Amino acid sequence: MVLADTHEAGHRSEPGDPVIAGDQPMARPQGPALPPNPYRALGSPYLWRASVQLATDAVMGVAGLAVLTALGAAVCLVPAGLVGVPLVILAGRALHLLGAAERQRWSAICELDIPPQPRPALSGPLLASAAALARSRSSWQLVAYFGVLAPWSLVTLLGSALVWGLPLALVMLPAYYTQLPSGSASLGLITVGDLGTALLVSAVTLLLWAALAPLVVRGLLAADVLLARTLLALPRDVTLAQRVEYLTESRARVVDAAEAERRRIERDLHDGAQQRLVAMAMTLGRARSRLKGSGQDAALELVDEARASAQEAIIELRDLTRGLHPPVLTDRGLDAALSAVAARLSIPVDVDVDVAPRPSATVEGIAYFVVTEALTNVAKHAQSRKAWVRIRRTADRLAVTIGDDGVGGAKVSPGGGLAGLADRVSGVDGRLHVTSPPGGPTLIEVEMQCA
Repeated sequence: MVLADTHEAGHRSEPGDPVIAGDQPMARPQGPALPPNPYRALGSPYLWRASVQLATDAVMGVAGLAVLTALGAAVCLVPAGLVGVPLVILAGRALHLLGAAERQRWSAICELDIPPQPRPALSGPLLASAAALARSRSSWQLVAYFGVLAPWSLVTLLGSALVWGLPLALVMLPAYYTQLPSGSASLGLITVGDLGTALLVSAVTLLLWAALAPLVVRGLLAADVLLARTLLALPRDVTLAQRVEYLTESRARVVDAAEAERRRIERDLHDGAQQRLVAMAMTLGRARSRLKGSGQDAALELVDEARASAQEAIIELRDLTRGLHPPVLTDRGLDAALSAVAARLSIPVDVDVDVAPRPSATVEGIAYFVVTEALTNVAKHAQSRKAWVRIRRTADRLAVTIGDDGVGGAKVSPGGGLAGLADRVSGVDGRLHVTSPPGGPTLIEVEMQCA
């Protein structure tokens, strides 16, 4: 029996819950199993840990029974007046604290990390807190867990006694059988009245214990783990839903960080390298003025070449920064930024943008990038006479449509430009669809989450 298994997902921690680093889903570590060889199993620390776990079930079972009894008594007092409501809340809080202690016991002894369950809000108004406790799925699971653990702990306690207590008494028989009132020990069909018989019983008991103890402990622990994972841990549907929610949020954080980094790079290029290139071009212009008429035609030619290269670098750098995140997009939004892009193209582009209220900077940046890349491809490859861009916001969705009257035939192929746009759109829970029959027209439709 494996003492530790994988835990499917993370948990949104409530006050008082064990905190998982980063509040993120974590996998439960796969723990070692009891060795199948009984003699090796006897030397395994996990046999002894499992035995301690089974023996201490009774302690938690008694504690759970006491809390359930108090909770039941408090519920019975509710119809008699509001005095029962605070008692219900106190008992419910004690129930969840006991559940947290039980998870700690599993983790400390058996290295089995059981994901904590969400706790109901019990710090508000009394009636609202009591209602939250009654509606809480985790509360009912804890009631069921400790309700089953109380009688089950008697089985594990008896099993521990049979595994350890009875064999120990028989193994030590040669040391004390003569001290018994009759001077011998009756073991059913066998009466131990001499040292040889006592040693034989001790040896047989030791061999049987070495062979059977790991199997009994393995079976009892398997049932114990099943009970804990069924009623003490989060249900699988809840853990999967929480994992999907966490992955969605973490993906959004990654996309936001990437867009923020693009904006930072744009600012650094605009305020740093671009300004230095402009200053260098101006300096070269002054140098050319001083060299003009000096007869140093070779030097003048070199200055002209350097100045032309600087101006080309400035143009390329401006184009690069516009592709990253232009300042006009931050300052004035999509309408102004895309109108500036359309004005630079060689074909007429009709831009129609209505996105009030403005979406987040991340969504704006992705929409700008998609439209810019699509229009660049139209100008280079579509052989079209005109293009159009239409952007609308409806509730929490942003719809972007880019069209042209070109030759058509565009498709989303792996590694292609449209596939890259689709990947970038998917980062904000978006979808990209391309309609481009041969002969045109071509429509690129994008829908993104922008709440």
